[in-house]
Amino acid sequence: MSILLQVERLVAETVESNANVIFDSIVTSSGNISYDNATGVITIQEAGRYEFDWWVATQASISTIGAGFALVSSQGDTIGNSPIKTGEVVGVGVIEVATAPVTVALRNNSSAAIYYSTIVPVKASLAVIGAHDMAFGSLRGNSVETPGATLTPVPFSVSGPLSDTVTVSLSGNELVVGESGVYQVTISINADATTDPDPDQPYLNAIITVNGTPIFGDTTTFFKIPNRSSSTFAVQAALTAGDEVGASIGTDFPILGYMNRSLIIVQLNN
Repeated sequence: MSILLQVERLVAETVESNANVIFDSIVTSSGNISYDNATGVITIQEAGRYEFDWWVATQASISTIGAGFALVSSQGDTIGNSPIKTGEVVGVGVIEVATAPVTVALRNNSSAAIYYSTIVPVKASLAVIGAHDMAFGSLRGNSVETPGATLTPVPFSVSGPLSDTVTVSLSGNELVVGESGVYQVTISINADATTDPDPDQPYLNAIITVNGTPIFGDTTTFFKIPNRSSSTFAVQAALTAGDEVGASIGTDFPILGYMNRSLIIVQLNN
C-alpha cells in the first residue's frame, strides 16, 4: 500500500513563534501515516523515505528575521527555508525514517508570531509521499547569490539524504541518477528581497536542467520567482542512468538575488 498524506489549513489567525502549523483539514490519508489536527504532528509508522512538500500563505509578521518555517522530526531532522514577510513561503525535503515511529511537524522558526493570509481560502498545505524501495536524493544551499542575465547553474553546498544509486556531481550542483526510470524532480528557490519594493516587480527566471540543458529540451519548465517570494516547481520525467539533474537561474534585474534553495529527486518507478 502506498503512503500518502495531504493536509490543509483553512482558518486564518496566527501561528506563534516555535509553534507547529495546525492543519485543520485532512484531504488524503493512506497507509501507515497519521495526523493529529490538535497538535499539528504527523506520525510515520513505517520505515522508508518520505518526500514533504509544503507552503504557507503569510500576511505579516513582526519577526526580525521574517516569516520562516522549518520541518522538524523526532529523529533530529530540520529542513527550513528562507524568511520573507508576506506572500507564499514554500519548502520541500526528504526525510529517511530508519526506525519507526517518527513524528514530524512544520514549525514557525521565526522570532515572532506569523499571521496567515486572509485573502486566500487555503492558508497552508502539506503533502507527504512515501517511497520505500526507489532512489532519492537532495541538495540544499543557503548562500546569497546574485545572478546575471545569462542562465547559470544554481550552486548547492549541502547534500543528502541520498540513496545508494544517487550521487552528487563533481561540481556539487547536480544529482546524478544511477539507474534509469521515471523521477519526480522538485526545485524550490527563495528570492532575496531587495531593500525597497520595486514597482516593476523584479523576478528571477529558473529552469530544471538535465546534463546542463532544459529537462525536456525546451522552455516548458521555466518558472519565475518574484521579489520577496519563494517558488517551487516540480516535474515528472524519464531519466537515464548517468543523467545529471540540476537547475539554472538568471535575471534582468541586477540587484535581485536569491538565498535558500533545495533540489530533490525521487524515483517513481523503474
